[in-house]
Amino acid sequence: MNKAVELLNLWASYEQENPKADLAQFCQTYLASQQPESSLASFWQSPAPPDKASLLIKLIGRVSKLHTLHALAAFKECGLNSFDEFLYLSSVAYMTNPKKTDVISAHFNELSSGLLILDRLKKSGLILEQGDVHDKRTKRLTITSQGQSQLEACYQKLNEVNQLCFGGLAENQIELGIHLLQPVEATLAKHWLAAKMK
Repeated sequence: MNKAVELLNLWASYEQENPKADLAQFCQTYLASQQPESSLASFWQSPAPPDKASLLIKLIGRVSKLHTLHALAAFKECGLNSFDEFLYLSSVAYMTNPKKTDVISAHFNELSSGLLILDRLKKSGLILEQGDVHDKRTKRLTITSQGQSQLEACYQKLNEVNQLCFGGLAENQIELGIHLLQPVEATLAKHWLAAKMK
């Protein structure tokens, strides 16, 4: 059978079973169905999760952990001691004179933990803390030239780590992952911030 005809027939079947689905959803489902069945999780010390959503979150967690371990080893060469220090330094650099609480909330940390991270960056000479002209209780943050220099070095190291972790994926596969996971992150962040406000 002609491949185009076969694809149209698959789309027709999918549309019949999923009348509200669009072409993008069909394409994602089709691509996922083309992946070979394998026991990728068989090397885990613990049993594979019983459902697909649990398997997905376990994979995301393991990839994130391994990425962080590689990045942390690279960041130590740049003078940073944690991935959080890198994230906070990056936020101070790219937000406009943020308040301490803005930076901490952006990374879903508790206030006490976030203040400790900012204090370490300040003591290392990577950020400066200044009073707010409108509110004397508020502190604003800016990155120092030393902080900017170390941040740029960290980004170079991070590019190497990203290549190590994701170099085996094509650009369109990475884009698909972003497309699928970004709405999940946005929803979870919204729920977390709403719960925190309560």
